[in-house]
Formats: sequence, C-alpha cells, structure tokens
Amino acid sequence: MSDELGDLGEFRRFEEGVRMSLHDQADKVIPNHRLGAILDAEAPAKRRTGYWLIGVAAAFVLVAVLGLGFLLTNHTQGTAASGAAAPAQNDQAGKQGAVTPEVATPAASTSATASAPWAMPVYEVVTGTSTLPWLLSRTFVSVPDPGDREARAQAAITTLLSGTTADGKTVSVYNVQDPWPAGTTAKVVVTDTQIGIVLNQAGTTGLGAEQQRIAVQSLVWTATAAAQLNVPVRVEVTGGTGAFASKAAGSYARPDSATSYMDLVPIWVDTPTQGATVKSPVTVTGQACVFEAQFPWQLLQGTTVVKTGSATASIACPDYGTYSIPLGTLAAGTYTIYVADISPKDGSATYEERVTFTVS
Repeated sequence: MSDELGDLGEFRRFEEGVRMSLHDQADKVIPNHRLGAILDAEAPAKRRTGYWLIGVAAAFVLVAVLGLGFLLTNHTQGTAASGAAAPAQNDQAGKQGAVTPEVATPAASTSATASAPWAMPVYEVVTGTSTLPWLLSRTFVSVPDPGDREARAQAAITTLLSGTTADGKTVSVYNVQDPWPAGTTAKVVVTDTQIGIVLNQAGTTGLGAEQQRIAVQSLVWTATAAAQLNVPVRVEVTGGTGAFASKAAGSYARPDSATSYMDLVPIWVDTPTQGATVKSPVTVTGQACVFEAQFPWQLLQGTTVVKTGSATASIACPDYGTYSIPLGTLAAGTYTIYVADISPKDGSATYEERVTFTVS
C-alpha cells in the first residue's frame, strides 16, 4: 500500500508541473479581433511548445492506465459478488388463466406468444343445489395459447359452446348441463371497456328464468376470465335479439365478491382436471365458499375409499378461498377425488364434485 501511495505522490507532483507549464504558455497568448495576427502568434507558439505537449500526452496516458486498472479491479470484484447473489428466474408462462372467481384483473400484457401452453378457463353450467338448480363450475383446459386477449376470449367461448377445444380435446365436467343448442357459435370482440358476444342463435327453450340467467353468466365469467378483463359483457343474438326470453340483448357483468356464490358452485377442483393423467405425489387444489371454510373429502378407487379427511379453505363464505389436499404418493391407477359442501343444519351434502384422474 505504501509503494502505491508513493507512486501516486510522484504522479501528483508531475501533474502539478504540467499544470504550471500550461498556465505559463497560456499567459503568452494575447488574442485580439484580427485573425491574421492570431495565426501569426500561434504558429511560433506551436513550435516552442512541442516538447511540453509530449509531456501532456504522457500524463494523460498515465492517468488512463491507472484509472483503467482501478476500474477493472473493482469491476471484477463487483461482478463476482453480484453473480453469487443473483436470484433465479421463475417463469410463470402458461398460468395466466388462473384468475380468482371474485375478480378478473387486467393482465399486464394483452398478448402472449402464440402456441405457448395456456390454461384456458371455462365456466361450465352444472347441476347446482336445491335452492339454485344451476350454477357455474370453473375448469382449466391446457391448450396452445391463441395469442392476444381477444383470441383467448374467442377460444374459451367457442369451447364453452361446443364442448371441445380447437385442438380436439373434449371438456369433461361433473354434472354438466348444456343450455345451448347444437351448432351454437359466437363472435367475440374485446375492447378496454367492453366485451361483445354475438351468438348465431338463441339458447335452449323451456328453461326457467334462473337457468337462463346462469347460462348467460357462463358467457360472462368465461369471457372475462379468458381475457383477464373485468368489464361489462354485451350478449346478443345476430340481429340484436336476446339470448333467452328473459334475457334481452344487453350488458351483463360478474357480481361482486359478496354475492359470487349466487353464480358459482360452493366448491370445485382445479387440479387434477377431469380425465387428467398425473404423476405421484399428487396434490388436489381448488376453491371453496363453504361454512366455516371446512369441508370433507374422499379419495376413491371405484367404490372403495382409499383415503379420507377434511380440508380448510383459506377463507370462509361469502368469499372464495383456496385449498390444497396433499394425497402423497399413489400407486398407478384410476382415482376419483370427492369434495362436498356440508349443510350446518343436518350434515347432509348440499353440493358435491367428483373428479376422476389417472396416476401413471
């Protein structure tokens, strides 16, 4: 360290000498408004100062060398330290479809890389409870990402109406109902303030008013979830008529979180999906809006109960909470997970869901 300081001291003394030489030479220049005189005075000055300019150049070279050495040393040390502390990236691509039932928040980007995996959300109409005959159950279907939010909404609505995906997968949901006649299609348009759905034909006739409402809400929940945009959804049939007798052409929306249970089943399974093939260990996940956030579950093979227990959602009704059921390592075979909403009055199951899957 002392040798380095000594070298710096010599350098500073040399630098001071250069500065004084520059100052002396500057004092000899007396500029005025006549260009010729200035040029005449400058010419001999250049000849007289040739040697000291070499000294100045040497000084700058020395400064550059010392500075570069210092910067390289510190940069090398800084790079090693920052590299050791750099966190690993956690890519969440393909999970954009996972929205909570209460709110579909706008996505950070309205487009995605086409053909990348995408968990497409679909809200299917299913058998409900004794007081709400039809409700909506959410399922995710893994498909190639169609691209932007409008293409996603179009793909999800097309799958909802047809029961199959663009790549030929059949969507299977427990106790599903079909309020749309065969051949029903729709054109979907998405803007920042509204989603428009124009059906080619009206829904099935003979349905009750509540069933008609839930059928329209299945379009609303599916489109907003797929587009990740919680805006009003205008639903109509080509020509401007309503989708059902009690549902005129107009704008519809998701209910607020406090009344979502009027549209959605009390409990559903997100993973595994119906008919999926998975590997051990297996964990069941989903969402629930149940009394005191508690519900029973069973794992069956055929009619044989393999495992049983109770689970707790992250929050109780009227909000929907998440839950997780670790099943551990399972032998290869076909299983069914059963979950239910239990009445606090008599302990009976007011709603149940069953998802069958295969462990490879």
